[in-house]
Amino acid sequence: MNDDPFSRRGAALFVSASALVHNAKTIMAHAKAKRLIAVIKANAYGHGAQWAATVLASQADVHDFAVATVDEGLLVRQVLPEKSDQIVLLGVQNVDLAPVMAENYLAPAVGNLDWLLAARDLLQASESPLPPLRVHLAIDTGMGRMGAKTKADLSSMYQFVMGEDAFELAGVFTHFATADDQNQAYYDQQKADFLALVTALDIDSKYWHVANSGSALFHFDEIPTETIRVGSALYGYNPAYPAKKTDLPLQPVATFKAKIWGVHQLLAGEAVSYGATYVAQEDQWVGTVPIGYADGYHRTLAGMTVLVNGRREKVLGRVTMDQIIVSLSKPVPINTDVTLFGQDGQEKISIEELAEYGQSIPHEVLTGIGSRIPRIIED
Repeated sequence: MNDDPFSRRGAALFVSASALVHNAKTIMAHAKAKRLIAVIKANAYGHGAQWAATVLASQADVHDFAVATVDEGLLVRQVLPEKSDQIVLLGVQNVDLAPVMAENYLAPAVGNLDWLLAARDLLQASESPLPPLRVHLAIDTGMGRMGAKTKADLSSMYQFVMGEDAFELAGVFTHFATADDQNQAYYDQQKADFLALVTALDIDSKYWHVANSGSALFHFDEIPTETIRVGSALYGYNPAYPAKKTDLPLQPVATFKAKIWGVHQLLAGEAVSYGATYVAQEDQWVGTVPIGYADGYHRTLAGMTVLVNGRREKVLGRVTMDQIIVSLSKPVPINTDVTLFGQDGQEKISIEELAEYGQSIPHEVLTGIGSRIPRIIED
């Protein structure tokens, strides 16, 4: 019996270490960056956070990572135990966990002085000595989620951190809302507001990090890029697709495949799946594939193409929780591979194409690939 994870489950996400390393080096060279904060939140956009962290640290000399939650940070810390491998917590955090963050060298983003005051009290009340809590001060220039909006707000946080032994300044940042679309005016205003605040307080540029994937790809000559904070481009896709094109030779890190576990003939007039939305106009061969919306292959992908033996076939009828039905030009053997996105022969379905068809974005598609889909390392 073939008991490899792909054969056992009938579906798998294949991930490429060489592609991940290539993309990290390519985007840094393109942006002329000296330091990369690799964004590996949401399980490295579905690819596997511990795997991505290990690969980037060992093969690309990356030692700064960003996740979204304390638990994500603790998971990464298991494979990167050295405190020299820095882990940033993006977004708002529960201040009650400040001692856990300090103990595990997790550096939270902080958006207001009240959070810092509460964290100081908790850190000082700890029964055992803790290292200083490294913090990244957030500036809200237009994303509207968290951060200082005025010079006074930023100054209060900055002066407090610099004057308290319980803290260590690790970074000052903002997040661009329109880096990957055509709203250049909004982008320019955010950039100007950030630079005005950090220069007014004379905050050393070594702390700044502002370039997300869209900025590193399309605005690298407009902003400081000594440090870039990149997620989507690491995984080989263009976050601005289809609004903006890029010639940067990024390599897709993931390929999503499944297997045909059933083949039968659909007779003219017969329907498939819920709602009987697809009715065969003539006799045709179809295959049943053990993947569905519970695995992240969304219902909006009904009618999407897949690849079978290098040929485009279609998803027929509605996507169900655990299965899809695909058209076949002729009968194929059981266990024939189906490529949901990736390359098969001369044909390719990109993650951008699939996401656009499903009225989504690559980020959502990748992070939605469920836990019952094994991740298989290719190289």
